[in-house]
Amino acid sequence: MIFLRKLSFTDGKEIYDMLQEIAYNDNGFHNKVNGMTYIEFEKWLKKEYAIDNGKLENWMVPQTSYWLYDDEKPVGYGRIRHYLNDNLSQTSGHIGYAIRSSERRKGYGNIILSLLLEECKKLNIEKVQIGANTDNIASNRIILNHNGHLIRCSDNKNFYCINMLETSML
Repeated sequence: MIFLRKLSFTDGKEIYDMLQEIAYNDNGFHNKVNGMTYIEFEKWLKKEYAIDNGKLENWMVPQTSYWLYDDEKPVGYGRIRHYLNDNLSQTSGHIGYAIRSSERRKGYGNIILSLLLEECKKLNIEKVQIGANTDNIASNRIILNHNGHLIRCSDNKNFYCINMLETSML
């Protein structure tokens, strides 16, 4: 069974190991855990849990972080920003995700985006913005497959909008 599970301050070694397989900057998804020691990971996890539960710095927006599991194995990491501030609307989006390197090309990118979009619906996010590096052909294709409409391009990033009111595939 494939499912999302919210980040918890009790997450352990299986999550740490997965995050070591996702690059620090994985096609635009920032994974600060890559290269950390396990003790550093535990500190990071507590901080991320606090952020997910409303302890925000001034520049932050509310977010929820998820692990994608296939049965008992974590295979991906996703995050939803509940809304975008001016900076995020210009440089990023509501959704970011990455799949551990050993589990790529198995359909998990499509699955995690579908599940994250379901969570966006629950948060009443009507228009989901998501970005993908222009050279990341797989991510661009996944977003298009989920009714993403290209809204603008920068030097190295495509920005898409998924109108949740028009999306019937979820």
